[in-house]
Amino acid sequence: MAKKANHMSSAGSANDMAHNPDAKGEGAQSGFPPYTHKLMLQSFLLGLIPPIVLVLALVLKNITLLTYTHVMSAVMWTGFDLFMALILGRVLRALDIAGRVEIAKRLTPSTFFLLPSLAATTITAGIYLAMYLGVFNLAYYWIVAALIIVAILTVLGFVILMPNSMRIFIELAKPIPDKERIARFNGMNIKLAGIQGAFQILIIFIMVNISNLPNSAAQLDLPVIIYSLIAFVALFFGVYLSIYRNALSSYKKGELDKNAVDTLRFGLYGHIIIFLILGLTLLFA
Repeated sequence: MAKKANHMSSAGSANDMAHNPDAKGEGAQSGFPPYTHKLMLQSFLLGLIPPIVLVLALVLKNITLLTYTHVMSAVMWTGFDLFMALILGRVLRALDIAGRVEIAKRLTPSTFFLLPSLAATTITAGIYLAMYLGVFNLAYYWIVAALIIVAILTVLGFVILMPNSMRIFIELAKPIPDKERIARFNGMNIKLAGIQGAFQILIIFIMVNISNLPNSAAQLDLPVIIYSLIAFVALFFGVYLSIYRNALSSYKKGELDKNAVDTLRFGLYGHIIIFLILGLTLLFA
């Protein structure tokens, strides 16, 4: 009788766990791995550096520091994309699904703030630099070519790459993640990073030619910068808020726990801070 009672108790516990994720053991609860918040915080702190240095360059009216900020942000952004495509992509292809998921668990939070910050700072600093040097003139086809590629990079990064990363992030927070879905999105991002890297190499070639354009006295067209920042921020937060609302819907359905939603909310607030710092550049231009 005791054995039968124990068997019935175990069966009941199994049924409770199947219908209530919160009834599972500590190691099987939904939510991100324990290191996720630490990696996100590190990414946020690193992501603050490029826009802060950009603000400092404008406050000091230092063209050298402005050039350094633009070039270094672009180099790190391009370097990461090329590393993702040429190195990490080959490593991932050699791993099984579980191995790819483990890398995604660490890669996604580690780049959550840093990559958008590098991209936004590169573009914003580039516009300021071109205007300070007096070469931001749409009569120059090199400038037009640069703007077209910047638009392509922005769409690739913030309409495809970022949503895929957030989908990976949300999937990882579920009690039973769809590992194949995570691996598929991660693989897609690796390929897109390669495309971005190719465009960034092309824009470096364009920048070399822009540096040879005849320039005039330092001048700024603030409306262009304002409209660019507004468009960039609107695109970013439009995509982010759409995915965030879907996460809230999943939370209400019991597919995600509160920890996952709080983490995504931290991501939203962190990006707002980064973009607000970039917005401060308008005060010192």
